[in-house]
Amino acid sequence: MNKVLFLFILLFAFGCNQDSPQLQTEIDNLKERLATSQRALNELDNVDETEFIHTVFFWMNKKVTDEQKADFTKNGLGELVKVSSIYKSYFGPPAMTPRDVVDNSYSFALVCHFKNKADQDKYQIDPIHLKFIEDYKGLWEKVQVYDNLVMK
Repeated sequence: MNKVLFLFILLFAFGCNQDSPQLQTEIDNLKERLATSQRALNELDNVDETEFIHTVFFWMNKKVTDEQKADFTKNGLGELVKVSSIYKSYFGPPAMTPRDVVDNSYSFALVCHFKNKADQDKYQIDPIHLKFIEDYKGLWEKVQVYDNLVMK
């Protein structure tokens, strides 16, 4: 496929009027834009600013309904991850992987990446976080938190 594309580009280049400075300028501009885009993509692939990870496991009360769980996921966790100091976040139920070393007993997990501990500290006092706790603390029987630094 790459050879066909290369031949097509080669034929196109030779088939065009070689004396057209406007066409050559447009080709040069496109080449530069392509190179700039490629550099930007390469930089994005190599950048991960996470230095602090905050992982929270929730065990819901036995009486919590499916509707309450859905609300907890959508309006609780879904809003919580909008806290501005969070760099990246993920949440969901256990994967139910059947291995002796895996704990599948929790109901939901939340994983938040922060650029540094100071951002995590901001998260702890953010009004969205405090509202989440106030609105949903009656749904869980247990919460377990694991915080870790990222070694690079």
